[in-house]
Amino acid sequence: MKRIVSGVVGIIMILVFLAAGIFVLVTGIDHLQKLHAGKYTETQATITKIETTEVSDSDAPGGIREDYEITVEYTVDGKKVVSLLRETPKEFYEGMELTVIYNIDNPTDVTLPGTTGAYIMIGMGAVAILISVVMFLRRLRGR
Repeated sequence: MKRIVSGVVGIIMILVFLAAGIFVLVTGIDHLQKLHAGKYTETQATITKIETTEVSDSDAPGGIREDYEITVEYTVDGKKVVSLLRETPKEFYEGMELTVIYNIDNPTDVTLPGTTGAYIMIGMGAVAILISVVMFLRRLRGR
């Protein structure tokens, strides 16, 4: 019985690492493609609101993590655009001005410029996939 439970837990871990790795890898590649697609342009934005929500998360210290909604305002073709920035606030504060990039086909699609985060996500996704492959191969060998 103990061996069956151990086997099931092992398979679940492999699948979790594989799914998480694929998700993070695809998200990083998508972000990188957006930045290099030529459909994004820079502008200055102002943070108008930062909302923090506590979310139950068993993996977080204390079982709670914080989610952030950062509202930014910027001008596109003379019109004010209000959008949510999907970022961790770092040292952000309300009233702060920062450079953002937005999709010229959909001005509410906004992100921060730079590719470092995308490369980190791609690397983390690849490592998680590699770990799942190694775990799978070890299971095949009976280790």
